[in-house]
Formats: sequence, structure tokens, C-alpha cells
Amino acid sequence: MRTAVISGGIVANVVLAGAGWTPPEGSTAVASETAEIGDLYSGGVFSKPPVPAPTLDEVRAAKLDAIGAQISVRLAAGAPIGGLHIALDDGSRADMTAMGTTAIGAASSAIPWPASYALGWITIENVRIPLPGPADGLGLAATVGDHYAQLRQHGRDLKDLVEAAETIADLDTIDETAGWPDE
Repeated sequence: MRTAVISGGIVANVVLAGAGWTPPEGSTAVASETAEIGDLYSGGVFSKPPVPAPTLDEVRAAKLDAIGAQISVRLAAGAPIGGLHIALDDGSRADMTAMGTTAIGAASSAIPWPASYALGWITIENVRIPLPGPADGLGLAATVGDHYAQLRQHGRDLKDLVEAAETIADLDTIDETAGWPDE
């Protein structure tokens, strides 16, 4: 039979007690199908111990994790451009930087604007955004770069608020879902 071993009003162990089994000295045995180690036992009733209130550091860490998750979701969604989205992962941002650099060189007539860029930038939705000239490429790179920077800066602003918070109540006033670009 499943049996809770009670010591000092707390379930110290749960055992499958056979016939003739006795609890350790100073303990009491109570049959229970639901009791778990750490549960409280008083007046013939098992209950869960009270959950301690989270500390300021625990709430702060959870808030920082929530902000990080918001940043990740928004980066994965990409930069919005005319109803489409440009990828913001590390490789895509590096490609965008290379295209922007090429656009600067082509705009100054130092190099020609490559036909590969003129064909267009491929969005997350697998649709091409035509870039017929270097100004188009530079405009796209600047817009995407600005969106990325706005995401990072807003995330940093929220993290700064979290780090400056002195109480859990201060942390509770910080809404990690609000104020993001393009909301």
C-alpha cells in the first residue's frame, strides 16, 4: 500500500509498505495515493506547502527573459516592407550590409550596380522586391537596418528599466509587449 511517512507534520518519504512494515522511530505512517514528499500533514489532511513569493532577482530574471523572447519573436518576423518581410537573422543582415555597401559604390559610379541585385531582394514570403538601381538598394538597406536598430534599442530600453527597478512592483509596471516598432 502507498504510504506517506510523516515527520514533524511534513511528508518525509513515500513508500510502498507491505504487511508488517513500520515507520522509522518518531514518524507516523498514513496511507495515501496522492501525498508527495514535502507535503504538509495536519488534522488528517494532506496539503501542499505554501509557495514562497519570488524574490526581486527572480522576478527581474523572468522579466529579462520575457524581453529577450519578445526580441526573438520580432526578429524572426522580419522587417516589414510593403506588406512583406525582410529576414533579420545574422546571415541576412550580413547580406543586406553587403548589398548596401555595393549600392554606395554604385551610386558613386565606382562600380556598376549588379544585375543580381537589380533582380530584387527576396523576402521571407519568397517574393522579390525589385531594386532597379543603387538608390533602391540603399533605401531598402537603410529601412531594414533602421527597423533592426529600433527593435534592439527598444529591447535595450526595456532592459534598462528592468535593471533600474528597485521593487517587484516597479518590475510589474514594465510591459515587455508594448512600444515595439510597427505596432
